[in-house]
Amino acid sequence: MAYLALYRKWRPLVFEDVVEQEHVVKTLKNSIVSDHIAHAYLFCGTRGTGKTTMAKIFSRAINCLSPKDGDPCNQCEICKGILAGNILDVIEIDAASNNSVDDVRVIRDEVIYTPSQAKKKVYIIDEVHMLSTGAFNALLKTLEEPPSHVVFILATTEPHKLPATILSRCQRFDFRRIPIDSIVGRINKIASASEVELQSEAAKLIAKMSDGALRDAISILDQCISQGDNEITYDHVLKVVGIVNDTFLSEVVDAIHERNIEIIFAKIEELVLAGKDIAKFLSDIVLYYRNLLIVKLTENPGEIIDVMEDVLNIMKRQSNDLSKEEIILTIRELSSVESSLKWATHPRVLLEIALVKVCDCNFSKDRDSLLERLTMLEDRISSGSFVQIHSNQQSANSNEGKNEDAVKNSTKSSGKSSRHEVLELGKKDIQSLKPVVCWSEVIDDLRKNGRMVLYANLMEAKAVELSDRTIGILPGGAKSICKMLLTKAENIEVLEASFKSKIGKDVRIKCIDEDCILEGVSEAQKEENEIVKKAQEFADKINMPLDIIEE
Repeated sequence: MAYLALYRKWRPLVFEDVVEQEHVVKTLKNSIVSDHIAHAYLFCGTRGTGKTTMAKIFSRAINCLSPKDGDPCNQCEICKGILAGNILDVIEIDAASNNSVDDVRVIRDEVIYTPSQAKKKVYIIDEVHMLSTGAFNALLKTLEEPPSHVVFILATTEPHKLPATILSRCQRFDFRRIPIDSIVGRINKIASASEVELQSEAAKLIAKMSDGALRDAISILDQCISQGDNEITYDHVLKVVGIVNDTFLSEVVDAIHERNIEIIFAKIEELVLAGKDIAKFLSDIVLYYRNLLIVKLTENPGEIIDVMEDVLNIMKRQSNDLSKEEIILTIRELSSVESSLKWATHPRVLLEIALVKVCDCNFSKDRDSLLERLTMLEDRISSGSFVQIHSNQQSANSNEGKNEDAVKNSTKSSGKSSRHEVLELGKKDIQSLKPVVCWSEVIDDLRKNGRMVLYANLMEAKAVELSDRTIGILPGGAKSICKMLLTKAENIEVLEASFKSKIGKDVRIKCIDEDCILEGVSEAQKEENEIVKKAQEFADKINMPLDIIEE
């Protein structure tokens, strides 16, 4: 007799055998007992959660000659015929390969005929989201008003791809991911029946690798049994599925924390020589950092993450050595590489670059990253672990340092931290903003200096004081032209130079409009202000001058 894969051999035959889908089982059994069978059902959920299995059980139950509390007997002529595939009244269709309009037209032409042997003709359409738009349109009318002897069961992993007109004509059932404990119980039962000893840690690893899909877990178990050993261990499963253990991951994390590039390259070499998947390793290390974050932020991490006790102790030690910001930044950096890794010609090189980048703390320049990096630097300064400049470098630049100290002292004495001042506007009326007294003189300077285009378009504009060193220009009649002119650096420089000659200090020019003033500072401006403020506080802590240059 030909070998039958375990997931087919152990496919449930009655509703009670379906794991962790009681909410679906209860409704379907009640509909059979009460003889309230709808004309169309939609089973949706992730792979391996029992959608097709449930559809097959349901197709037998509604046609069974002697059902038992809603379950098929699996002994009558109809049940045996459906199980053997000899009864043509239950039709299974793979929409992934039969997705054209012509395929659906065949269904539409056949449904008018009554069943040959069974009570009802059942169409099970798997991966129904793969149907083309034309096929959906062809199916629509038949699905809306099918003959009384026809039942449609649609199964899909992506219900959001189905047209709303299809969804509204079906009774929808969402299948849940199967918990680890339930998967462990099921594969232990299968292993015992197969006369194979399955260690508890190996069973947990198989369940974790299946990601809530029982079929995947049974397939992994089947592969392990095929190796010929009577005992399946944790290391055995690791070799079969091609992943690395938590000890290997913890050693890589330690090397990243210690900025030991040599060990990192050696670990990647070991990974490649062992034939492990680079993309899977990167995914595993991202999840490892996620677990570190949970250990860092929760009191009872063992209730959330499922790892062995010795691994949890290692994670606790590592989380104490790492700050929350370092963990978050590392997750963000490595996750950004994950999506592009599977398309890369040299995934190993991409992984090595990503890990070196993490070691160098050369993270992206988005707002959240900048704030987190500043927080990290502040923590290092407060703990005294900030790297000091070498003494010979200080002596070589002593004169320059004295000049900088003079600049810093003068800056502090004047009460201004730098040329850039953080702008914070609340919601205020435009009339409350103080006009710049010398604005008419600045406009006149533009005319005298031959800046006629700028002069003509700013004649009707207004200048108001947004802060001590920031002047806002409110465009006049031709707002769009005025705004365009004020986006050019050369025009801004001319205006800033003119204002400096009138009021005797450096100022910044901001082109704004009334809506901006009435509604307050935009979210982008608030984010910019927060970063600048934090950067200035950091610069003051290390006694270093800061000049913000806007691009």
